[in-house]
Amino acid sequence: MTDNDLMKGLSLSPELLERVVAAADAIDADRALPDDLVDELKTVGAFRALIPARFGGLDSRFEHYLNEIQALAQADASTAWCVNQAAVIGLTSLWLPETVIKKIWQPETSVANGPPFGCEIRPSGENYVLNGHWGFSSGCQHATWMMGAARYSEGGWRIAYFKPEQVTFTDNWQVAGLRGTGSFEFRIEELELPADQVADAGQRATVVNELTTVPGALLFAVSFASVALGVAAGALEDVLSIARSKLPRYASLHLRDDPDVQRFMGKATARWQSARAYLHSTVSEVLDSVREHETITHDERSRLRLAGTHVIREAAEVVDLAYKIAGSTGIYQEQALHRRFQDMHVITQHVQGRESNYALLGRYAISGEYELGPMT
Repeated sequence: MTDNDLMKGLSLSPELLERVVAAADAIDADRALPDDLVDELKTVGAFRALIPARFGGLDSRFEHYLNEIQALAQADASTAWCVNQAAVIGLTSLWLPETVIKKIWQPETSVANGPPFGCEIRPSGENYVLNGHWGFSSGCQHATWMMGAARYSEGGWRIAYFKPEQVTFTDNWQVAGLRGTGSFEFRIEELELPADQVADAGQRATVVNELTTVPGALLFAVSFASVALGVAAGALEDVLSIARSKLPRYASLHLRDDPDVQRFMGKATARWQSARAYLHSTVSEVLDSVREHETITHDERSRLRLAGTHVIREAAEVVDLAYKIAGSTGIYQEQALHRRFQDMHVITQHVQGRESNYALLGRYAISGEYELGPMT
């Protein structure tokens, strides 16, 4: 494997990242990515970064993709979240027939979905009929395709692809963090779909590679951990800028000269670097094994789950240290650090960062019995 192989795929230029930084306040205020930024992200292939090149994607090496997502999250968390959500969930299209995969993946394509809340799909002649309610659909405002998982009337689950104009959106995304993801809910009533837009993701994918072998929930675990790392890196950058000039009220030392601040910065930096090294070494080792053996073991699943959860939690600790150092300066909405603090604490509330994941993995370490489920 050459360096060029490792680096191929999505590449976000410094100029694009600077435009994301400049748009961050508007993204937060408008609870959506601006159209011109979405167009640019689509042009560089961000939303189709993980799709094979023969279907119009960038065929990004996942390890390299994580670096790009981290850099994007350092610029703006909501933008990175939308891109990552679309890129990873878009992999479910690789269970559909090849003709449909090619139809879906155009240069302007972006896929959105949401966790199912009481959804069902049933056969209707040669087609299917879909009903349901899905939540937290990040990036749905600029999506060109929607994906919904639903219980199949004859047992198991199915995934279905349909168009945004075929659903009813509800804007209930009134939140303090990750506001720019515009994660609306959506509903469908009696939508008839052709059979080739429905698939059983529990079966072998049409396109078999390492990213359709690793469960999607675990790809989300480690990629959202990269988002968290980017947010934490941005928070450290923000507080360094604050510390270099701030003289706290009633204090004799600038923050930059305060030994406690210096200690906090050292600890935060060490935690961030350790978390990042842990994440990347785990992902690299597991994916190398999956590429070689074309399967994933329970131990490898557990390693990805633990790395994803732990790195999110560690990144949150880094952001909290930065916020602590900033003092009252960090509480104002015009401060990027304030937005990152809010974004980070929405990420920790996500199922991927749930602390109960530690117990699941602790039981596996003790008993050797791995608990398979939607997140593992």
